[in-house]
Amino acid sequence: MGNKNKKKKKKSEQFSVERLAYFMICLSIVLAVLYLGSSFFIPLTYGMLFAFLLKPIRDWIERGINNRVVAILLSLSFVGLIISGVFLFFISQISEVVDRADNIMASLQDTGSSFMEWCGETMGYTGDQTLLFFEENFTQAIDQPLGILTSSLSTSGLILANLSLVVIYSFFFLLYSTAFKNFVLGQFASHDQAEGMETLREIQSVATDYLGGMVTVMVILGVLNSFGLFLIGVKYALVWGFLGALLAVIPYVGTTIGGLVPFIYAVATTDSYWQPIAVVILYATVQFVEGNFITPKVVGNSVKINALAAIVSLIFGALIWGVPGVIIAIPILAMVRIIMEHIPPLMPVALMLSDDLYEESDQFLTTYNSPEYRLSKLFLGRKLVRITDKLPLTGQPVNEVGKTDTQIVADAKAKQGNGNTSS
Repeated sequence: MGNKNKKKKKKSEQFSVERLAYFMICLSIVLAVLYLGSSFFIPLTYGMLFAFLLKPIRDWIERGINNRVVAILLSLSFVGLIISGVFLFFISQISEVVDRADNIMASLQDTGSSFMEWCGETMGYTGDQTLLFFEENFTQAIDQPLGILTSSLSTSGLILANLSLVVIYSFFFLLYSTAFKNFVLGQFASHDQAEGMETLREIQSVATDYLGGMVTVMVILGVLNSFGLFLIGVKYALVWGFLGALLAVIPYVGTTIGGLVPFIYAVATTDSYWQPIAVVILYATVQFVEGNFITPKVVGNSVKINALAAIVSLIFGALIWGVPGVIIAIPILAMVRIIMEHIPPLMPVALMLSDDLYEESDQFLTTYNSPEYRLSKLFLGRKLVRITDKLPLTGQPVNEVGKTDTQIVADAKAKQGNGNTSS
């Protein structure tokens, strides 16, 4: 009897285009809301991530003073003092560079003109032709990378303008973290709450390890860049070194921009060619070491996202939220991957995002080769049974009458007979 019911249930379920359409409509609405409401969701998301980062500090302080509000305020004050000190240092140092900006640009133009003349002579062009080409293209060549840097800084300025909102959100996320956790667990059935708690712990661990790891990576990069620039003889080595480290939070592009700025400064302020070349070699070496050794060891073990998924998430984050979206795309994708690991139909998708994709590619045809792990299971719906399917095809009236109907007819005849008798 049980097997017959299972077969009947399987036959009554089929792929539902309607469910797929509902899913696509909801997904489109969510993406549109995130895009159009970026000014609201960006500070909220950063507040949540900073709360994840500060939670270990809050817990450590709270164990000593047994007062959550005071522990949160002390945590925010500690981090705020560090960030304020870093920004004050950068502002004071960069102001000196800005004061010399006119001299730097004039020197850079003279150096570029001499270099272009040499290139023109090497390629057989006259001096006038080379200078004309240089004047037409020099400004555009300089403005393009500086435009990228300006755009990044202006977007960062927008984040700083909303810093008060981020701090407020972080405070309340830290204050009500227990209530939020219990609310989420309360949405699960009792037998699923243990797994839900484990999922929340993993998300907390990924966020904390990633953000803490990125801070560690930036400090290491700042020290390496600054020390290398100091040995090369570039002035303001500490500023350029840690500026490149801070921009490294924007994957791929940030490191390039961070190395381009001291390169331009070295070209403008030095008379030799070896120093700008040494700056390029320095940043290329540091980027290689960071990409292959530092970041994988410090951050990679917590994120576990393959390179292709990371690049796609960065592009998607840039399309939705710009530079702020690029910065937080990878940790958010890592959290989504953890959630997918606990939903059977989405487990193969989690593996597609994982850094173990190459080594574990055979699992798609072994471990996950069953109906419960297929995406189509999310869009199964009840098969609609039409009334005409149950009617006979001959068009003849049904001769069989149910027992209850027979009894009704018999009662009706008896009542009619009694009526005739009485009349």
